Amino acid sequence: MTGVTSSADARPLKLAVCGSGRWGQVIVRNIASSPDLMLAAIVSSRPTLPGSMSLGAPVFPDWRAAHSRVGLDGIVLALPPDRQAEIASDIIEAGIPLFMEKPLALSNDAVQRLIHAADRFGFVGLVDHLHLFSPEFRELVRQVRNRGDVRAITAISGNRGPGRTSWSVLWDWAPHDVAMALTVMETVPVSVSAAIVERASDGAQTLENVHLKLEFADGAVANITTGNAFDGRRREFVVSIGDTTLTYAESADNERSLLIMQGDDVEPACVDSIAPLTAALAEFAIRIRRGAGGDSDLALGAEVVGVLSAAEESMRRGSAVSLKPGL
Repeated sequence: MTGVTSSADARPLKLAVCGSGRWGQVIVRNIASSPDLMLAAIVSSRPTLPGSMSLGAPVFPDWRAAHSRVGLDGIVLALPPDRQAEIASDIIEAGIPLFMEKPLALSNDAVQRLIHAADRFGFVGLVDHLHLFSPEFRELVRQVRNRGDVRAITAISGNRGPGRTSWSVLWDWAPHDVAMALTVMETVPVSVSAAIVERASDGAQTLENVHLKLEFADGAVANITTGNAFDGRRREFVVSIGDTTLTYAESADNERSLLIMQGDDVEPACVDSIAPLTAALAEFAIRIRRGAGGDSDLALGAEVVGVLSAAEESMRRGSAVSLKPGL
């Protein structure tokens, strides 16, 4: 596989970031600050980038030129979901390890083309359902596996803005919570319903919050409220098992926590906290060096797109949508 290093090769891995928007700049800074990674290139439609954005890395018009000149170990995509799948399929075909954003695409058909490329050419990489890599959320999942059957999930997440013009608030905000719910449940729901529950305006654009209800075959229900019409930043993901609740939360200043409540007793889980993006990039590096890993990420990413597609259909119909096994 092109660009893959051996586990014995301790040099920093050469990564390119494809996309120079706000999130791309966040990723660029994270890669540049990691001793295990090297910001080897930036791929951007802008012919030049200021030094504060490129951090001295060369800028290329496309990933092929970057790979030809630099010899990349991996590529990190920071692209809109309506563009990601087509470019990702080409990179997978070239055999380059790939870090993709959520959601994988905006339709089941686009995702299936991506899955087909991975089946044909192999896949090493990661899908950045960001909070799945947080140590606090991973501890929540471990606790769930040890405690029994999940009765309910309640999630609230969002912020005030921003608004998107190319995809809806459902596709922008819900992928994280849906991925978290499917990870906890280890299966997909049998029924999905969704509706806009709040609208606001900041003068220039309409802001919305959407509510999703995911019903699972064993009777468990996940209620997710997410969007860009909150007064400020919110993230709380609560799992109920019998008389125990586990609450994963992230504060407005990016502090994450996991609280375990049983009856009147509340105990914080003690983990070594790492920012989710830092943890995700570290996992990507491990998979590159190993030359394996990422198929389960792709499968989950496809399931998330399937759930969001059903939620979108539910919003059009005004009623719940049943999901078939295997999405």
